[in-house]
Parts: sequence; C-alpha cells; structure tokens
Amino acid sequence: MQRQIQRRKLDGELPHGLILDARSPAEFAIDHIPGAINLPTLDDQQRHEVGTLYTQVNPFQARLKGAAYANRNIADYIERYALDWPPNHPMWVYCWRGGQRSGSLALVLNEIGFKPTLINGGYKHWRNQVIAELPGAIADLDWRVLSGATGTGKTALLHQLQAQGQPILDLEGMANHRGSLLGHLDPQPSQRGFETQLYWALKHLPAGAQVWVESESARIGQLTVPEPLMRAIQSAPQVEVIDSIDERVQRLLGDYAHYCGGQTDLKGQLSRLRGRYANDTIQGWFDSIDRGDWSALVASLLHEHYDPTYAHGQKRLSSHAKQVVNRSGLTPQACVERLLQLAS
Repeated sequence: MQRQIQRRKLDGELPHGLILDARSPAEFAIDHIPGAINLPTLDDQQRHEVGTLYTQVNPFQARLKGAAYANRNIADYIERYALDWPPNHPMWVYCWRGGQRSGSLALVLNEIGFKPTLINGGYKHWRNQVIAELPGAIADLDWRVLSGATGTGKTALLHQLQAQGQPILDLEGMANHRGSLLGHLDPQPSQRGFETQLYWALKHLPAGAQVWVESESARIGQLTVPEPLMRAIQSAPQVEVIDSIDERVQRLLGDYAHYCGGQTDLKGQLSRLRGRYANDTIQGWFDSIDRGDWSALVASLLHEHYDPTYAHGQKRLSSHAKQVVNRSGLTPQACVERLLQLAS
C-alpha cells in the first residue's frame, strides 16, 4: 500500500535535517531556505522549454515533456546522492508553491522508503514567513551597537566578541560588502537572500539576548537593511570605538591591501565621487596612487570623505546611552573586555 506523503506548513518553525529544493538553479540562486540542497526537478533550460510548450502548444504536451525530464533528473539524484542518506533522517522537500516539482521528487523518495515532508505552500510560504516574522525577531532582542569611524577595526572586534561567546549580527558578512565606497566583495546576495540570512540568524538567538551589531547605513552596497532593524540600531545603546589616525591608516592598509597591489581599478572607484568633491581633491588622490603613496592616500580619504560621512551618520544614532572606548594602546582583547564592561 502506498504511504501517504506528509504535507505541512512551517508555522514559524525552522526546517531541520535534509532540506531539498526542487526549483531550478536560477530560482535557488535568488533565495532558498538556508542549508537547502538544490535538486532541480527541471533545470533552467528545461523549465523554459516546458513553460513554452504549456503556453504555445498545450498543457498535456508540457506535462509529458516535463515528466520525462523530471524522471531522468530524479533518477540521477538517487544514484548520486540518496545512497548516503539515512532513511529515517528528517527530510523536507519544497518548490515554488509545493506543487508538481517537489511532489514528483517527494513521491519517488517516499516510495524508496524515505519519509519526506512537503512544505505546504513551498518557497512562497517560506518567504511570507520571513516577511511576517522578521520584525518581531528583531524586536525580541536587546541590541548593542558598535560604532566607530572607518579604520577603527569594528568588524574584527565584532568577531572577537563572538569568539568570547557574545551573540553578534554580522551584517557586512551577510551582505558580502564592507559597507563603504571601496567595500565591495562581489557577488552580493539578492535582497531576498540577505533578508533570509537575517531571519535565520535571529531566529537562532534566544528572546531577550544581548546582541552586538555594527552601526550601518541603510544601504550596504546594493542591499537595503530592513527598516525595523535600522530603527533598532538607531535607538539602541552604542559604544563608540576611537583610535589615532596613524593606527587607523595602518589598519586600513592591511584590510585593503588588494587595492595597493593594482589588482583593482581604484581610480575608477574613486571617480564615482566626482561631483561630490572638487576635481583638485580627486586629482590629489590619483597622484598619490601614481606615486604609490598609499599612506597619504588613505589619510586624505579619511579626512576628506570617510570621517565627514561617519560624523553625518552618527546623527542618526541614539546619544542618550553612548559610551566611548579609546583603543589606542589597547590590545584587541583588552578592547573587547572594555566593550563588555561598558555594555553590561
């Protein structure tokens, strides 16, 4: 007797175990449930071909062609992957709406003896859950904002806080961007993918946990920080890290060494600031590049661009609970200990 395939909505739950995404690679690349494995019932070209048959010929021919492709693809996945899967391991399967593509994959797995659960509503249901629950997940946490001008080493300090067991939210890591003019680390995720990472990370933190996050602008490269999180950052207690200009320059020379080696179009990046700064200022930066005078370039960029931009952004943050740590002369460990003292 054929066993019934279980269907269920997540209802706020995070799927665990083996998560199989039956959508096409292009759909998967835009966004997916974290940890999911992409086993497309139809690949991108096949999906396009079947869709064309559906609209230009008839649905029957489309389903016929789709079934042939799907059976061959699923058979390939069984041979390549399923032999290593424990039969009683939790297994979730989904496609766009939990329909034919995930249903076909789940049917075969179920007949073999696995126990797949179809996510009712598929990716669309997951996406709606992210949108609905993200604001509440943000509001449930006790935020601490780590601020500081460019070059004060905030990201490294954030990771050291994490190494000491402190919950953090690494927005720049999730966005694959350092949050500045020269901070791109292509490729960035999609906006949906970024929001999924945020939701997944926050849902794994206990309600009321104290969480450290860097002060950020509303845009990190091409991505937008969700408005509820921006409001939380702007109103939370902050600890500002300050350091000497010489230390900041040296730190940035290490962090952005790839620009000094000529592997990137630094002049092209700085040219995006034309119209914002005088031509003489930009030409001065170009002259420093031509001379290889990287320290002078970084110092000038801090003075002319980064520090004024940071000062303007600071106006958005709460000042009623602001603490300051001067890290000059402090080891990273001592700086972290001071941060924790002020945040307690």
